[in-house]
Amino acid sequence: MKKVLFATTALIATAGIAAADGHTGVALSGSAEMGVIGGDNTNTQFWTHVDVTFTLSGETDGGITFGAAVDLDEAGDAIDTADGRDGVAIFISGDFGTLTMGDTDGALDFAMQEVAVNNAGSIADDETAHGGYLGSYGDGAYDGQILRYDYSIADFAFAVSVELDDADVRDVGYALGATYNLSFGGGSATFGAGVQFIDAVNYNPGNTNAFTGQDLDGEYLIYGVSASVSLDNGLAVGIAYTDYQSEEAVADDEYTHIGFGAGYTFDAITVSANYGMWEIDADGAAPDEEITGYGLAAAYDFGGGLSAHLGYNMTETDAPAGADNSTWSLGLAMSF
Repeated sequence: MKKVLFATTALIATAGIAAADGHTGVALSGSAEMGVIGGDNTNTQFWTHVDVTFTLSGETDGGITFGAAVDLDEAGDAIDTADGRDGVAIFISGDFGTLTMGDTDGALDFAMQEVAVNNAGSIADDETAHGGYLGSYGDGAYDGQILRYDYSIADFAFAVSVELDDADVRDVGYALGATYNLSFGGGSATFGAGVQFIDAVNYNPGNTNAFTGQDLDGEYLIYGVSASVSLDNGLAVGIAYTDYQSEEAVADDEYTHIGFGAGYTFDAITVSANYGMWEIDADGAAPDEEITGYGLAAAYDFGGGLSAHLGYNMTETDAPAGADNSTWSLGLAMSF
């Protein structure tokens, strides 16, 4: 259930608590998981995972908040997020908006609503690890070190972001995104849309790398639209559509994706499901491909930070280089 990318809103919320007296604050949080995992290509085995996060925060005399979040095993200088050096995000926020740098969402990811809404979660993230799931759009095409500015007014929010090629060979990646939140009797809705430019080299979006022999090379524009609805009765639904369009004179592979999901909470139980489909328009003589997948999760909350989780996924592909696969997990998650 580890979420690598830090959401700036969560960092700012923690900063508000830790720095309520106007002084620098340090907040410590963590999680632990234990259980059993398995699948078609995974032998049944025990699973353990521990994650500890330090959130550092402060506030100037003028009311500007600032801070950083660091995973315990991610500390140290980093110029990118490769080779295990992810898990660091730094921000500064005020009336002017919020500026975040590090392992955080790009502007398109900031705007898009993931279809794993009201997600029950699993100890091995099975429900979001299938080949049909998409959660990061074009953010992984570079080194993962992102600079994003976002600003909100009333129910609207927008963001712009930039990613650099450390080798200074590819064009700079950038993204624009916007969201609108709507409240109504009995619930709320969120709409998101955006566009992202990437200069890709052997890049596969989402979880498609293990299920296709195709990839993205060259300049692409990624367009995305999404919507989600959350009802006060515990039900949430979401849908998202994304199109990867080649900007090259001779078009390379092009990908389109659609996904939808739902989650429902009643008493201490949460159940959720999501489905996604990729259509790959291959270049040259290579055949077009289709990848579909779904994920299921269920959880029981014992209270006090302890919960039980069950997760499952299935991926089906007609790609010559891919193979169908499923995984599952069962265990306990603890939050501190």
